[in-house]
Amino acid sequence: MSTAQDLLERAEALPHGPERLALVDEAVRAADLAQDGEAGYEARKELIYSATYAGQSEKMLVAFAWCRTYLDAHPDEFGAWEQRALTWFHKWVLIATHHFPQIPLERVRDLHADYARRVQALGMGAGTVPYFRMCLAIHRGDHEDARVAFNLWQFARRDSLSDCPACEAQAIADYHEFLGDDEGCVAQVQRMIDRHMTCSHIPHATHGMVLPALLRLGRWDDARHHHEQGQSMVAGDPDHLTPQARHLEYLSVTDLDAAVAWYARHVGWAERTSELDDRLDFHLAGALLFQELERAGHTQVTLALPQDVPGHRPDGLYDVSERHAHHAAQASDLARRFDERNGLQHHLYRLERTLALGTLPRPTLT
Repeated sequence: MSTAQDLLERAEALPHGPERLALVDEAVRAADLAQDGEAGYEARKELIYSATYAGQSEKMLVAFAWCRTYLDAHPDEFGAWEQRALTWFHKWVLIATHHFPQIPLERVRDLHADYARRVQALGMGAGTVPYFRMCLAIHRGDHEDARVAFNLWQFARRDSLSDCPACEAQAIADYHEFLGDDEGCVAQVQRMIDRHMTCSHIPHATHGMVLPALLRLGRWDDARHHHEQGQSMVAGDPDHLTPQARHLEYLSVTDLDAAVAWYARHVGWAERTSELDDRLDFHLAGALLFQELERAGHTQVTLALPQDVPGHRPDGLYDVSERHAHHAAQASDLARRFDERNGLQHHLYRLERTLALGTLPRPTLT
């Protein structure tokens, strides 16, 4: 029988994805069977990492809770550095709660308060506490709290718990887009591009997130440039489902044939993921696509969809109005669930705003 360490070494040699995650899961089981708490802790830390990058953060939440409990119960087994290391994963947990409307808002706020207490005890986190407060406010649709948190964050000092400069720059673009400041969003993205800011998610996500703002501003050539730059960066990667949805929105109002192909390539993961805010994003884009197909006079479309996609047809021939109704209904249901959890009507507004991209005046061809 392989030990937890053997399994982790095999997993770490693989790219992120289901195969790597399965090996890490096996390492956790091996450590538990051996009743080796320290090995179980290390295996679950890798599970947090691998599950996050495989787009299965529900596994990360469970693993983090176990690690937090174990570390609190065994403070002498690890140095102070481990408290800081696990606090970094705590940041991921705060963002992961946005994925799941079934987590009560009170519990989400408790996690934020616990994070603040722990980082302050470490003498750190002056910037990250308001930063994640802002992220939650944006997710909920709370404009007033987002502004307060943004201003607090901007005047706070960075430390080793701060996100990388590229991710923080992206958060500024997200903030402007959230407030309806498309000009500010686009300007921030341009600053990021000019400064060649990169990390594992930037500019992959950046090229996609700026597309709706550019379309609303009528900057179609700039939108095409960002689409061409970004689509290959996120194609086929389950960790970039939201940028994939943004590219689908762009294609839905510019090139329906390309949109249908992009949709068929990515809808399977969107329907399977348990990260429901990402699923919502793709349903929003899917509703826009089939709305635009209907407007263009299409009644049927041929698609090679995975068998587990709801409404799958062996002949590959799909009714456009049925697919439109499916995505619109799923988007409405998920938006309602998030809004009920968050206590604000924000995500239903996002559905309206996404569908409105189809009514934008198209550029005049010369």
